[in-house]
Amino acid sequence: MKRKKRDHNKEHEKDSTPPSMLDSLHLDLKLDILSCLPAKSLTKLRCVSKMWSSIIRSQGFIDSFFAMSSTKPRFIVALTNGFILPPEERLTFFYSFSHEGEESSSLVPNFEMVTPTSLCYCSEYFASLHGFLTVETNKGLMLCNPGTEQVITLPKAATFVGYDPIGDQYKALAVEVSVRKPAAHKVLTLGGAQGWRDIEGPPGPYRTTTSVGICINGVIYSGAHEYSTQSNNPVIVCFDVRSEKMSFIQAPDDVVHWGCKSILIDYNGKLASIARDPRCDLRRFDLWILEDVEKPIWSKHACVLPSSMWAPIGVVEYSFPGATKAGEIIIHPNGLAREVEPFYIFYFNVKTQNVRRVRLLGIGDNQEFRRSYGFEDTCECFVRMVPQNVESIAFLKNHT
Repeated sequence: MKRKKRDHNKEHEKDSTPPSMLDSLHLDLKLDILSCLPAKSLTKLRCVSKMWSSIIRSQGFIDSFFAMSSTKPRFIVALTNGFILPPEERLTFFYSFSHEGEESSSLVPNFEMVTPTSLCYCSEYFASLHGFLTVETNKGLMLCNPGTEQVITLPKAATFVGYDPIGDQYKALAVEVSVRKPAAHKVLTLGGAQGWRDIEGPPGPYRTTTSVGICINGVIYSGAHEYSTQSNNPVIVCFDVRSEKMSFIQAPDDVVHWGCKSILIDYNGKLASIARDPRCDLRRFDLWILEDVEKPIWSKHACVLPSSMWAPIGVVEYSFPGATKAGEIIIHPNGLAREVEPFYIFYFNVKTQNVRRVRLLGIGDNQEFRRSYGFEDTCECFVRMVPQNVESIAFLKNHT
């Protein structure tokens, strides 16, 4: 009996690593070990010991991990199982795909997380901000990090979210729209002690078109028209996230003509717009690029899509989430087809006018998938996509 007990103690000693051995590792070796792990593993390792938690939570390691991850961005696909379901049954699933297979004809997804919400059917607001995703849901704007699975529901007043890369701060912008007067703006620093505060300076004689906003290099852009009319003086409203100041850029009417249906994207670090009639089939569109912010100078590129690219697709509504680093415009169906069939995304080369397509495996292309995730009995399954997301292990203080 005593021998068995001694053998058991020896086995226990082998299975457990003394804290002193972990502590004895050189800091550089600890960092090398941790930096090779994915975000989800690091999140779990925070519970191993105070030492590991201290390293993983340190700002230096968070910044280093993000810098390494930025060399291999991935795109995120979100699917919701229907907005007509009871609220307690609505779910949104997030998947990631690696850009390493850009030239492949198909890509395999990685499941990231699920949230008890549904994507908003009337808004395509879905953006990546320094590792976090901003999503328009049935409960309002939501901020989430697939790497840590942290989810933050923003105040109902929030209209857009931006990131200040210099101050490393996330801020929400509230746009109060009125028919009788110019739009008013308020700002909220996420995780900060202050509440909503007014933006200093005059708002300008413009009213927002409530177009989907986009944050590029610390500036939130959205469309607007002169307050007195919708036919003259279209502008882009610019909100500098760091200085919290507003400015305006004259824009071609095509850029903001369709109001909430106007499409703004990040095109190689420049603001761009996909101008098309949302009432018509997708056969062509114009790409407007803001080449010079100060003057301002816009360039226009006519894009004609070959009719053959739509042959295998059973969906008629499409989204333009952005562009690749090579300058290809990404186009994808904004929902799953009613019938079980492959899901494709398209890459349109503006210079050559050529299109290539890539199949996303496992996205609604088999009956078992639809049955398992609750898509089988719903006629509406919305799809949103972010083309350039960088994995992050950062946490934000929840602002309540």
